[in-house]
Amino acid sequence: MKIGIFGGNGFVGSAIARKAVARGWNVVSFSRSGTPFATPAGHTPAWAEEVEWKRASVFDPRTYEADLASCDALVSTLGILLETDYKTDRSYERINRDSALTLYDTFHASRSGARAEASPFVYISAEDIFRPFVPQRYISTKRAAEAEIWKRSNADPSRRSIRPILMRPSLMYHPHLAPSSTLPATLLEATSTLHNLVPKSLHMLPSTHADRVPSETVPPAYQSLAALMSVPPIHVDAVGAAACQAIDSPSVDGVVDVARMRLMLGFDRTDSRTASEGPL
Repeated sequence: MKIGIFGGNGFVGSAIARKAVARGWNVVSFSRSGTPFATPAGHTPAWAEEVEWKRASVFDPRTYEADLASCDALVSTLGILLETDYKTDRSYERINRDSALTLYDTFHASRSGARAEASPFVYISAEDIFRPFVPQRYISTKRAAEAEIWKRSNADPSRRSIRPILMRPSLMYHPHLAPSSTLPATLLEATSTLHNLVPKSLHMLPSTHADRVPSETVPPAYQSLAALMSVPPIHVDAVGAAACQAIDSPSVDGVVDVARMRLMLGFDRTDSRTASEGPL
């Protein structure tokens, strides 16, 4: 197995690369700088020596399309939580949506000849938990990308060459690589635990259950705030492990939210949102 990761030297990209290397996979990372991952202290871990680090520009496929032909799977981790200027190339639309679609189209074009299975394309999206603290366009551009990737990959279901995997992590944390994430993660873990102790019949707000098939519809902001209180944070290494497991599981496609990741990794025996109704 060989996977390509756009943004493999970033926070979540490096976690996916690390887990892929641990599986014995070949990994190539693409980024604007092409530099290997380094810890906040400047240390380059041993696993990084097993990754091929390449410089590429996502909006210039000529800088990476030749490398995709040998990749069995491709991961896009590109995205921004806050934009500095919507008129520039760093807008939500450009980074959260257009970059993913450019990568999808380029990867799709690289699929030639008969393949036994569809090639996994992993898009790192997000749970809708940050509104109203961040603009709605953050999540709406993520959902637009998801819906379009799903639509394009299922244009001809009988001959699907790409298997879309749409990962929706919540707040990702790591005590050493991102120390500032630990306190909010601890608080959100507590609120989600308390929420799950309350019988489902007493919940005041609608369930945040995600369908496997994505939709561009963005619910009201109060539902996002409710999700913030009920969806647990997730360690970035768990996201990396779930992404690799999804790549390696032909039956996994569509939306993979935190609840589905936790089930895949064995953290939960049943989906906490439906536990009162029996096992999945």
